[in-house]
Amino acid sequence: MTAVPPPSAVSVLVAHGAMMRGAADGSVGTADAPAKGTEGLYVADTRLLSRWILEIDDSTFWDVGTVRSPGRRDTALSPVARRNQTHDLFVFRSQELDAAGLTETLSIRNLGREPITARLVLRAGTDFADQFTVRTDGRTFDLSGAASSVDVGDDGSLTFDYRHTYHGRTFAAGTRVTASIPPSVRREPAADRFVGAVLSWELPVGPGESRSLSIAARSTAANPAVAAGAAGAAASAGVVLNSVAPDVGRSALRRQCLTDLDSLLMPCPVKPELTIPAAGLPWFLTLFGRDSLLSTLLTRAERPELLADVLRAMAATQGTVDDPSRVEQPGKMVHEVRISELAQLGAVPYGRYYGTVDSTPLFLMALGEVKDPALLRELEAPARAAVDWMLGDGGLRATGFLRYTPDPNGLLHQGWKDSFDAVAGADGRQPEGAIALAEVQGYAWRGLRECARVAAEQWGDAAWAETLRVLADELKARFRQAFWMDVHDFPALAVDGEGTQVDSLASNAGHLLWAGILDPADARAVATRLLEPDFFTGWGIRTLAEGQFYYHPMSYHNGSVWPHDTMLAAEGMAAYGFLDEARTVANGMRDAAAHFGNTLPELFGGFSRTDFPVPVTYHHAGSPQAWAAAAGLTAERLAGSGAGGE
Repeated sequence: MTAVPPPSAVSVLVAHGAMMRGAADGSVGTADAPAKGTEGLYVADTRLLSRWILEIDDSTFWDVGTVRSPGRRDTALSPVARRNQTHDLFVFRSQELDAAGLTETLSIRNLGREPITARLVLRAGTDFADQFTVRTDGRTFDLSGAASSVDVGDDGSLTFDYRHTYHGRTFAAGTRVTASIPPSVRREPAADRFVGAVLSWELPVGPGESRSLSIAARSTAANPAVAAGAAGAAASAGVVLNSVAPDVGRSALRRQCLTDLDSLLMPCPVKPELTIPAAGLPWFLTLFGRDSLLSTLLTRAERPELLADVLRAMAATQGTVDDPSRVEQPGKMVHEVRISELAQLGAVPYGRYYGTVDSTPLFLMALGEVKDPALLRELEAPARAAVDWMLGDGGLRATGFLRYTPDPNGLLHQGWKDSFDAVAGADGRQPEGAIALAEVQGYAWRGLRECARVAAEQWGDAAWAETLRVLADELKARFRQAFWMDVHDFPALAVDGEGTQVDSLASNAGHLLWAGILDPADARAVATRLLEPDFFTGWGIRTLAEGQFYYHPMSYHNGSVWPHDTMLAAEGMAAYGFLDEARTVANGMRDAAAHFGNTLPELFGGFSRTDFPVPVTYHHAGSPQAWAAAAGLTAERLAGSGAGGE
């Protein structure tokens, strides 16, 4: 039985870090009002359009055919009609994104035998909303210092401008709308921050003929950071999505995962000559240290060219000072980078935010996959600084483990499960003090070992290499003693600042298989346990086993299934030689992917196959997501047969 994905009011187009959310016909908002929710054209997390409605002869359209490819949508549009009513006008609409915005091409056809004049209307407008203001997470922001305006050029072009002054800082943005045929323009009444206008054309079209019209809505890049990103994307736009060979003769799952991953490639926000995988839609179209590193590591076979740019992006954003407001410390790797309004004005701490404990060891793990000696030499100083951070501010030398202190002004928890309730004991007990997560110790162990090997083989520093190997061995021994729960024959989720085990049975243990820190007997115990019914749903591995205090199959991190989390465990199983177990997990994930049209979402419900015959959608799950696409590729690789349909 194959499920049909539920119909959605929102269709998404994404490329080069730009995103357009709207109806399937390419419109945003309605004829009567701009978008009130999350729809719109976004560049650098700023909504450049919140209204984009095309009408012809006083009629809206039916979408009668759509073809999508990364960054492009081609739609056949027929004017709305009664049964047996024939319209002679027909429109083919192409919408294409780049890092600066949207370009539309309309081909307006006269299917009749008489000349006609097509009356075309475009209702355009924007409120310049920052994505944090439209996300459904309950936050509100002071926008009293913000103002929008619209100017009309002699050629009928529109320039929407926005300026917001907040605590002495000013953010500016703009959208310019131009057309290949000058329109007539009528301004619409401004409302709150929304400004808009109505563009109209009278286009004569002879019988059997076509008229073409191109319209662009693009960032004016008034903000220097946006300008840098747009300029870098313009230089690389021809290669970002076309730098790889077409995937011919492969499974449907592999093809779709590569399409999803490639659609998320974008210029690095702070170093636009680098191409990085954005974390995912809709709200993570930027550099996320953990997500970008894990996605790159999981796709090192399919997209090896991403590794160097992601490592360079991480090095370029590595912490250099002590700044508690954004949890920055020298040598620490970044969690996320934002260049939008609220980030630049300091209303959110995420302009360059370091509230993660795992990006730094993951950087060192990824370093071990580099084969280019020149790149390794380039990354030697960042690697040494990363090790220094782990030993110092990261807590490894002083406490024996890599730890984080919850940030009440940002992220409370700073591993990959960063929900407020993601780290708790089996009975719901909350941890005290600085927290050492199980999987992070695995990353740290592996990162130290990889760095030791590179130091010996490439940097000519045998003494430091030996020091790192000793540190790794000692960490492994401490980890086994502090984390292993004999009663469960399974590792604890974490150890808190008092040395108490956070004793939940959680999927984080699967990452220990992937990192390789477990001895073979312990690895066998973990692999076997993760396939028990309270963990394995038949589709994937639950983030939290049934029976734990916070278990809920429709929670974000406490019982749902995350494809990347599951497939890290499966890849670890395979690395330890547990091939049957790895194939079982991989085939479950491939089956789940088929029910989602081979685009795996960020997460899905933790119900088992006996609960319900198809995977249950988590409503707010992002899709596509880079590490979910990477998980699909991993599932296909581990399943081994290459089956899945052509």
